[in-house]
Amino acid sequence: MRSESLGGVDSPGGAHLGGRPLSRMDRHMLDFQRAYPTRPVSVTCCLLRVAGVPDLDEVRAAVLERVQAFPALTERLVERRGRAPRWEPGGEIDMARQVREHRLPAGATEDDLRAAAARLSGIVTPLDGPAWEVGLLTSPGAGDSHVFFRASHVWVDGLSQNRVLTFLFGDETAAGAGPTWTRTGKLTPGALMSAARLQAASWAGPSGGLAALAGPAEDRHSVGWASVGVDRLRAVGRAYGASVNDVYLVTVGGALAAWSSPVGRSPVRTVLSVSARRASEHSVLGNAFVATRVALPLGLASPAERFERVCRQTAPYKGGSSVSLGVRFWSDRVPARFGHLTIGGGQELGKAAVNTSNLGPVSGPLTVAGAPVTAVLPVPAAREGRRQVLVTLGGLGRTATAGFTVPVPGGAELAELWLAEIEDLERAAGIVPAPDQAVATLAEDRG
Repeated sequence: MRSESLGGVDSPGGAHLGGRPLSRMDRHMLDFQRAYPTRPVSVTCCLLRVAGVPDLDEVRAAVLERVQAFPALTERLVERRGRAPRWEPGGEIDMARQVREHRLPAGATEDDLRAAAARLSGIVTPLDGPAWEVGLLTSPGAGDSHVFFRASHVWVDGLSQNRVLTFLFGDETAAGAGPTWTRTGKLTPGALMSAARLQAASWAGPSGGLAALAGPAEDRHSVGWASVGVDRLRAVGRAYGASVNDVYLVTVGGALAAWSSPVGRSPVRTVLSVSARRASEHSVLGNAFVATRVALPLGLASPAERFERVCRQTAPYKGGSSVSLGVRFWSDRVPARFGHLTIGGGQELGKAAVNTSNLGPVSGPLTVAGAPVTAVLPVPAAREGRRQVLVTLGGLGRTATAGFTVPVPGGAELAELWLAEIEDLERAAGIVPAPDQAVATLAEDRG
């Protein structure tokens, strides 16, 4: 398909006219990608299950229609001499480049599909055009198909990525244009000091390791998925006085404890991304998050103790607290030359053996060229040289799906153990899940 020029399309309300500046976190991500050009600095990728088999031309036509409706999808990185880089909309879009087909063999199995998704997640998204790509995965004779989506973390964070998926495949009336970054907000000296102390405490000391990650490095990753009804996670949270995110962290910790013994005396820590958006910025594309560390309760048997440990660490970021804005204030002041080092620090095993993200389910419904999407499966991107367990919670509608990427065999087992942890917490709290809240587990190893 030929390139399409979309430079003259205005967005609703003109929110994208003239482009927008990179956030400080955008810039840190850009510097990190340039420092390590072979490592995909990607938001968690997504695999969309589609009930139907649209052909490539139909998908390209449908995506082009959405691009014309939402000029934010045409944004690309523009750098001019003597000026700070900006995201600017418009220009030509080569649909043959943005939307590609990846053919699987006839009779392809779930393992073939997972292997393809894992391989695609390890590819760097180029920044010389729109920083997103769509891949149509088809197998001759299959009654359904899949769409693989990835976007550069330089362009969007997890909250923004869900919005981009809505731009591309969701209800058009629900995906309006967003404002730009603001510098307003109530930040008192006390809040700034609290934020500084919190970050200093959360990043102090090393992370314990996991025996499963202690062996020789392998060029091999295993990927696992597990799905559960959102209502089940909420019911567990209510039973233990916790949020869904707390349930997520507690169950990930329990799954890891059942999967591998810890190494060392330090607690096993996970990097946790927390949104640092002001109320007026929830619709803005870009990066506005801060990273903290949470000590996972691997050694505690009592559910009450495990939740108390996690909730104590996540409490400062709940209930409209200004702590995350205070942490953002300090992270925005990291000198640009040190930004990529800050980003890279959270990827070191000595700092964290695990990296977790909670994107939340995409509200839906989603369709691809008129064919309904039945599931959104997170695919945490396996980065070159990154020896961490990567976990992302996402999903679609009322279904939460956890995606696991592990730099050793074991992704399938971790997914199953995560579901077992949810069931154990339900039994301990006397919760009986409804029959229609069945769990599906999908996993594969790739070599």
